[in-house]
Amino acid sequence: MSGTSAPLPLPQRPATPFGRLLSGMVIGQFGYTLATVIPLALLLTFKFLALDPQRVTANFSAAVGIGSLVSLVSYFVGGAISDRTGLAVGRRRPWILLGTLVGAAALVALGGATTVPAVILLWCVAQVGYTFASAAYSALIPDQVPESRRGTASGLIGMFNPLAIMLGFTLMTAVNSLSLGSKFNILALVSVVGALVTCLLVRERQHHYVAPTAQRLSFPERLARIYPDPRRYPAFSWAFAVRLLAGLAFATQTFGALYLIQRFGVPQERVAGMMALVTLTSTVGLAVASVLGGMLSDRTRKQKPFVAVSAVILALGLLIQALAPGFPVFMIGGAILGVGFGAFLAVDIALIARILPNRADAAKDFGIMNIAGALPNSIAPALAPALIGLGGFPLFFGVFALFGLLSAVAVAPIPEMSPLPQSAEGPAPVRPDLAV
Repeated sequence: MSGTSAPLPLPQRPATPFGRLLSGMVIGQFGYTLATVIPLALLLTFKFLALDPQRVTANFSAAVGIGSLVSLVSYFVGGAISDRTGLAVGRRRPWILLGTLVGAAALVALGGATTVPAVILLWCVAQVGYTFASAAYSALIPDQVPESRRGTASGLIGMFNPLAIMLGFTLMTAVNSLSLGSKFNILALVSVVGALVTCLLVRERQHHYVAPTAQRLSFPERLARIYPDPRRYPAFSWAFAVRLLAGLAFATQTFGALYLIQRFGVPQERVAGMMALVTLTSTVGLAVASVLGGMLSDRTRKQKPFVAVSAVILALGLLIQALAPGFPVFMIGGAILGVGFGAFLAVDIALIARILPNRADAAKDFGIMNIAGALPNSIAPALAPALIGLGGFPLFFGVFALFGLLSAVAVAPIPEMSPLPQSAEGPAPVRPDLAV
């Protein structure tokens, strides 16, 4: 690939045993998920209700949309910096810890903010910190997990992330009597503890980044240093589209609390408990589908069928929610949606790790893929006011169900897994098998 670095050969054996590595990642991302999703799904809505109850939808959409746009840049920059970090303690752990500390400090300040602009600004700062950490978390998979076990890792991580959301809602219900600021403080603390545990469990070798040799590059070659050339590595762009489209389908759940309040007239004090119940039923289906799907993917060495099946199930779940006459049916739709997203998460991380063009740029390229995961949180708030205004929540859920179906179309051009597994680390950083 033109313009890529020439890294030193990497050791064959990962620095951290698989079980220990997976435990560290799960615990760290557990805290990260709590700190980034619970505010989106619950606390930001309550914050804007307290500050400006007449403009909740507009203010919430602005905060989520602007914050997601900020995270797009942060994912890329954070990943690129992590790839180039040469500290003795590693290149991922420093940014997991530092990014989490910045994000946690912003959450604490956000809890005490008294104006809408301050809330939006602090949410953006939190996004910067946590996306730096997320880029480093994600890169641990291509860094240290053998390809033959990436489906298992993807499925387990996919299971624990929604489990964190469910426990987050349960926690918010348990501390319902505390102030809103205290709830933000609790989430910040949990994320910091998780990052510390990750840094203690995960081991890394010092990375020696070799910069590209100085030369005159054409404009396409300069772009290729930022984003892998779609003509040479089309699988990367198709995988980006798959994650974006599946993420769009699931991004509708961010509006769950608002849906219950506005469509069914649920009192604010009951929303956390009802969302916890929805998340519980969704997580059960997601956990089963992601864990079993990940293991089955490793055994069959297939990934694309899981994406195709997930697309259909995602659309079905959203259509049920779109037409739900009451909370019980809405909850059933959430459970089906969980199964669909679980089938997708079973292979999501493993598929992306497999099609990365250059292992030396793993965090940067995974950061680009994380942009695909963050974009739905900008697109959904941007489209929501118009769609809800035109046809209410049924139209909103219906349109995003179509996005979910399109993920099955986007996965079709991606090559399937090879019959023989590859190691997590090795001397060949560039993936010619994915080039045209």
